[in-house]
Amino acid sequence: MKSLDQCPSTTESHPAEMRAQTRRTLPTLGGSPIWRSLDEYSDTPEFRNWVEREFQSGASVLDGESRRDVLKIMGASLALAGAVALPGCRRPDHKILSYSSEIPEETIPGRALYFATSMPTPTGGAEGLIVETHEGRPTKVEGNPLHPVNQGKSSLWAQSSVLEMYDPDRLSGVTFMNPARGRLDATWADFDVWAAEHFAKYDGTSGRGLAFVVDKVDSPSRERMREKIMTRWPEAEWVPYNAAETNAVAEGSRIALRTPCREVFNLKNAKVVVSLDRDFLENEAGSLVAARDFAASRRVMTSHDEMSRLYVVESRYSNTGAVADHRVRLAPSRVRAFAVALAKAVLRKAGAHAEVLAALDSIQDPGKFEIEVNEDFAGRGGTFIQALVDDLTASGIVGHSLIMAGDSLPAEIHALVHALNSALGNVGSTVSYLPMQPSQYADSANGLTNLVGLLDANRIGTVVCLNVNPVYDAPSDVEFAGAFMKAANRITLTVGQSETQAVSTWSLNGTHYLEQWGDVRSYEGTISPIQPMIAPLYRGRSDIELLATLLGEAPDGHEIVRDTWRETLQWGANFERNWKRALHDGVVANSAPAPGNLNLNARGIADAVGRISLAAGPSTESMDVIFHVGKMHDGRFANNAWLHELPETATRVAWGAPACVSPATAEKLGLEPEGNTENVYIHKMPKGEHVTITIGDRKVTMPLWVMPGLSDDTIVLPLGYGRTVCGAVGNGIGHNGFAMRTAAALAIANGAKIERATGRELVASTQNHWSMENREAIVRQIDFSWWKKHAAEFEAKHDGREEKIDKMYRYEDELNLAESMGELSHTPPNKSIYENPLNKSHADAAAGSVYSKGPQWGMTIDLTTCTGCGTCTIACQSENNIPVVGKYEVAKGRELAWIRVDRYFTGDLNNPSQMLHQPVACVQCENAPCETVCPVTATTHGNEGINHMVYNRCIGTRYCANNCPYKVRRFNFFDYGQVRLAGGLNQETKNLTGDKLNDSLPKNINLIPPRLRERLTQLERMRQNPDVTVRGRGVMEKCTYCIQRINEAKIELKTKSGMQDFARVPDGFVQSACQQACPSNSITFGNLLDNNAAVTKLRNSQRSYMLLGYLDTRPRTTYLLQIRNRNPLLMTKAEIEHDPLHHGGGHGGDHGGGHNEPHRPGGGHEEESHTGEGEHAFLDRVKQVNEKGYRMSLRVLGSGVLA
Repeated sequence: MKSLDQCPSTTESHPAEMRAQTRRTLPTLGGSPIWRSLDEYSDTPEFRNWVEREFQSGASVLDGESRRDVLKIMGASLALAGAVALPGCRRPDHKILSYSSEIPEETIPGRALYFATSMPTPTGGAEGLIVETHEGRPTKVEGNPLHPVNQGKSSLWAQSSVLEMYDPDRLSGVTFMNPARGRLDATWADFDVWAAEHFAKYDGTSGRGLAFVVDKVDSPSRERMREKIMTRWPEAEWVPYNAAETNAVAEGSRIALRTPCREVFNLKNAKVVVSLDRDFLENEAGSLVAARDFAASRRVMTSHDEMSRLYVVESRYSNTGAVADHRVRLAPSRVRAFAVALAKAVLRKAGAHAEVLAALDSIQDPGKFEIEVNEDFAGRGGTFIQALVDDLTASGIVGHSLIMAGDSLPAEIHALVHALNSALGNVGSTVSYLPMQPSQYADSANGLTNLVGLLDANRIGTVVCLNVNPVYDAPSDVEFAGAFMKAANRITLTVGQSETQAVSTWSLNGTHYLEQWGDVRSYEGTISPIQPMIAPLYRGRSDIELLATLLGEAPDGHEIVRDTWRETLQWGANFERNWKRALHDGVVANSAPAPGNLNLNARGIADAVGRISLAAGPSTESMDVIFHVGKMHDGRFANNAWLHELPETATRVAWGAPACVSPATAEKLGLEPEGNTENVYIHKMPKGEHVTITIGDRKVTMPLWVMPGLSDDTIVLPLGYGRTVCGAVGNGIGHNGFAMRTAAALAIANGAKIERATGRELVASTQNHWSMENREAIVRQIDFSWWKKHAAEFEAKHDGREEKIDKMYRYEDELNLAESMGELSHTPPNKSIYENPLNKSHADAAAGSVYSKGPQWGMTIDLTTCTGCGTCTIACQSENNIPVVGKYEVAKGRELAWIRVDRYFTGDLNNPSQMLHQPVACVQCENAPCETVCPVTATTHGNEGINHMVYNRCIGTRYCANNCPYKVRRFNFFDYGQVRLAGGLNQETKNLTGDKLNDSLPKNINLIPPRLRERLTQLERMRQNPDVTVRGRGVMEKCTYCIQRINEAKIELKTKSGMQDFARVPDGFVQSACQQACPSNSITFGNLLDNNAAVTKLRNSQRSYMLLGYLDTRPRTTYLLQIRNRNPLLMTKAEIEHDPLHHGGGHGGDHGGGHNEPHRPGGGHEEESHTGEGEHAFLDRVKQVNEKGYRMSLRVLGSGVLA
């Protein structure tokens, strides 16, 4: 390994046996080791050397191939130096677009305006949104506080949707495929003339030979247009289609309730929740509500608060599984067996639904469960299912529990779960039912299969596709692509490019939801309007406007929606007033129907249960396959660079998604990278071994990734990747998992085989980026039972008063509960020699100084309620003009996201006991290490406690990044924010060089000199937030606490109320972008000098701790330790007896006696032996062996340190 980016004191080589003897001890959490990745778990010398580099992945190192690429391009650029215009400065060109022909009088140029609208979600339902616009340009999306689904929050898809509107690869017009001349440009007027004549022909056949394939949008206006279509052409085929769903939920409710229904959960009322392979916190129509309500049931601040308990049975780590108190790892084919066993026990104990129980008893299970429980409980014959049933039926829990099933389970299991909720008294309390609209419960795969049969029989002459892409995502055995080509007239309306659009005779450019009129119904029935923020950029039409065109009506979305509401809402004379109110509020008040409690069809459930068959489980010769629907959903977001650059929650892989297996499976099959279970690093970047996966007669070759927590003999295949026609960003990223599915196996498949193929593929994994050097107590956790005990003791000792956490770091107060679990309880004072003018480093600001008047900003992040969804990352990216860097740069550790979500595992390598998440951004240190090393004062401390970054001073030394213990500073190695991500040479360079450079362009296009690169288009520049500077090459950047929002709030207060004393900024008047978006309300921001502010109360609670606080950096961002509510019957003796305030394991020994009397370092504690051998626990013996500089520092400190 080259050492250009490595500290000289760490470049020594040592015998392998010496390194093996000095292998690091992993930190511990709750007595179990905690680790970020397989590499960290194994702690090989190569990995340790890699992670300790000053700049990871060779920031200044070019391998031979890259060096040649640069020389080629630089040689060409020098030759063209006289011909290519050099920009005088790096400030981007920006043309202001007028708001309208006449700017409204109340509009102030430069000031944002906000409008309400709604976004249909790909999972059905909708989100209510508030859109920020600048001079008529939508730039940022937030949740609508008045909408019952959002209540001010938003999802990943909503936050990233604004990028799609400004996608330069979206369709910009109408085209027609001429059989003789190929694809020709056309206009909507051309299509109108053709359509009027063509569709009139179907009047004579009542629509026979005409088919529509439409996305599953729950829209009253779309439904009205469908009814008009079917009235005019009653024999036409209408196929609602969503490639990423199964029909199990709808069919299961039809069996159990006699009509297809959507479940409406009330998790606030649920005390015990059981999820059977259902990730209800992500990628569902009700996920925003579920995340908010579930977090509310888990938010514990005092010893008197109660907390819900979550059991998850699943195959792969999901967001929901990561926050579970108990997670059971089972193969997909065995989850249904668990559901059957649970149902037997519940119904037998509840004495309910005897005929269903009789049907269950007739089911034979060839397998068995081996799930660990408490030793004493097991000795009495207790099992996991028995403990779970006891919990579900305990006093006070009946009517306050909830069982839910996921899409991977068959309809019969869903019907059975409805019976269980009924038997437990949950219906009407934690779950209620809302009948589905016909467009929502239609079986997508069955409808498409029937249509293909008609196409193959030449009975369909015209197919109209609305915002769907079945050529790409149809089940492989349906063979839609070939059948589609048999239709003489193929019409596709879509916003972006698609494989279906590419082979259509008419390709019609659609409008983005920010450009159109429409309406939509959320999952619980609330109707909300869709109103345009800007005129359609390319004069496109929406789906309802196209349907109106086909009917010969005016394509006016505004009037279509108004006509629909007149018919359905029956407002009468109050229509105009209510219409304006709905547009202003973004929601139709009281439009949601009351959920019903339908009668259970026990006989139908019993019949369905009788059809259940159970399998023994997979093997290495016959593996289970999970088709995972993630952030790309059905591939519709494949050209969204923000979503690609966001690492997947569990694997931490960006820009593609490899197939995943467990470490044990990889070892059994001999598929470990280079003979071990680490995801091996080649040239300092991870590579995935190519494997071939076979399911029946279908094969795919793709890279393999080893994933802890995945069930053995199981493969995870991601969906939504492998697009070939979507745009420059998404084309060729990943592999198409849809091609491996069949109509009968949409969620899981059985009987798969996997074998090694040739070659490796780069996998852009961030799992080891920005490591905080194996330090202790980064993530802190306590079990609920220990929390109640210790919190009560701390509260009694302090008489219930709040203790300011800052005083603990000045050694004036005893530690709170959370800090007693960390390093401060057993390390000596680490006082800074640098005196920050804000607080003199060790004291509060002087009375009367600017630092004592405020506001002084701070933030808390609740690790108990955080689900690791990454919405905060995308919200920050959208707000602060953070560019994407692409796959090759991410693999090198050069991603620019200001807030990352670190992922940790605890316990065993193959079956981790937990997965934990921790969002980390700049913590705004009061004693900021970065400020002391910047040679040009580009990073300074502001009067309000924010660590400022002055971009035009920065000269890019990166000293600040080296000195930051949190690793939250980001460096622009190239002009990421001012050139196109997927663009090559600019047009002027192409004109001068022709094809001479085409063969010399590197895979990593950032190596092309910026002046030769294709710049951002005018369309892409329109998306940027004008309140935030776009950074250039060589500049360091980081979180700013959204200082532009703080300044905007001050201006607002000053102009509206004349306020001059901003110390009295109302709590909640300023929200950071991450706080405003967070679905679970895990982030709180505000003024720390306001004793009534939420952030102040949280900061001073017993759960609050400062990350790496023992370094005396005094961060303004603090964390609330995570609390898990585990069932004692399912914990081992060691887990039950482990007091988190006893520092064993990673700290080198037990302090003895616990921390019932929390102490401070000093007073003889420093002489205490932590290891039993007279060693100091804060010395790193690995560095002492490997690093000359470290040994020298210890010698300088004196012989007493080395004793």
